[in-house]
Amino acid sequence: MQVYPAKQHFVKVAKNLGVSSGIIFVRGGDTIIHPDSDTEYEFHQDSNFYYLSGVREPGFAAAYDIATNTAILFVHHVSADEAVWIGVPPSLEDYRRAHGFDKAHYMHDIESVLIQKKPSVIFALPHQQIDQLGAELKPLVDTERLLEPLHEARVFKDEFEIAIMRRANQISGDAHVKLMRTTQLGMNEAEVRGHFVGYTLGQGCMYEAYGSIAACGRNAAVLHYTKNNQQLNSKEEMILVDAGGTYENYASDITRTWPIGPKFTPECRAIYQIVLDMQKQVIAACAPHKQWEDMHILSNRVAAQGLLELGILKGDIDGIMENYVVGYFMPHGIGHLIGIDTHDVGGYPKGTQRIDKPGLRNLRSRREMLPNMVFTVEPGLYFVDDILKEAQQNPKVAQFINFDKVAEYRKVGGVRIEDNIVITEDGNYNLTTCPREIADLEAIRSAAYQ
Repeated sequence: MQVYPAKQHFVKVAKNLGVSSGIIFVRGGDTIIHPDSDTEYEFHQDSNFYYLSGVREPGFAAAYDIATNTAILFVHHVSADEAVWIGVPPSLEDYRRAHGFDKAHYMHDIESVLIQKKPSVIFALPHQQIDQLGAELKPLVDTERLLEPLHEARVFKDEFEIAIMRRANQISGDAHVKLMRTTQLGMNEAEVRGHFVGYTLGQGCMYEAYGSIAACGRNAAVLHYTKNNQQLNSKEEMILVDAGGTYENYASDITRTWPIGPKFTPECRAIYQIVLDMQKQVIAACAPHKQWEDMHILSNRVAAQGLLELGILKGDIDGIMENYVVGYFMPHGIGHLIGIDTHDVGGYPKGTQRIDKPGLRNLRSRREMLPNMVFTVEPGLYFVDDILKEAQQNPKVAQFINFDKVAEYRKVGGVRIEDNIVITEDGNYNLTTCPREIADLEAIRSAAYQ
């Protein structure tokens, strides 16, 4: 089994802190019980703690002595009574080796072990419990300085992390293809989601990376649609499936939109092609030292050109861009950082402000792209009634929109295509491999009805 690089992650964080001594202390999550019940909520480890430990079980902690370069894991002690219910756990030495620590102790030894280190300061996270540090160590705790250096370390993925994310994408991409091959008219959105979850769990994913979206027809105009309960009633409609599995605690985030029937209708095909062009041009442009917000602006320009050609927009493209008209058809950002969390940390470095313009205000990241960052690229176009009503009431925007033409395309609902890319020294590469070309999708869907 490959050893989790916990110590290497601590070293990255310590470097970002910019100090030569002190102890970094982090606490994992605990089991939570439903109110008035003995049933546990499904446990998901605290993301920051997982990054620094690789431990998925509840009740652990970890520390790193910066001066001596020593990583220490504190293990939940399982009593004989508890072992009857959950099984006999690995030994301290097993935990130490598996997660790449120098030393391992039980949780009840936290205070005594750290007192021996005689720290001048203990760096901890503001949201984590520190009671087990005890009265002597608590006054040394600094909860102000650790979070930002930790987030910044998580932004840049190492080879270990990227390999896991590649596997998450492979499993999830295969699940998307399975849905394309098996979904039939008359099925329910819930079945589509269920088949995705079943396949990804069966291939080793731990759980959904987020609430899966299976949105047919007009439901695709709801960006985070999660009802997933409507029957697939028309071959003229499409279904948007936004779903990814979490593998070894790292997320994938993939969206594909495809026809419920064997072929795209002309209207669906036209909108789909624009979104595909948006994604292809953005991915081709992603490279180190470019700004992420510029990728969003590029996607909007590609969309504007496509919508002009369809007659949905009118006027000159510069006026469309200056008035952020495409933001009324793509109200979300072009994508986000991804890692342990689907919407991963570090998108807005300290002091970075949001751009308060349609579409741009919902960017989940504003920063320079650099090697080993992993982003989603997820352009979309949607026909959202309430947003388009706002546009119609704004003369500066309405002058560029042909609302009669919008009415013709309203039935499309929405289209989104989403891949996960890694920024490299000279460009990027795509972790997501499932089909997205119209010809490929139609070939798969036609075979589903044979």
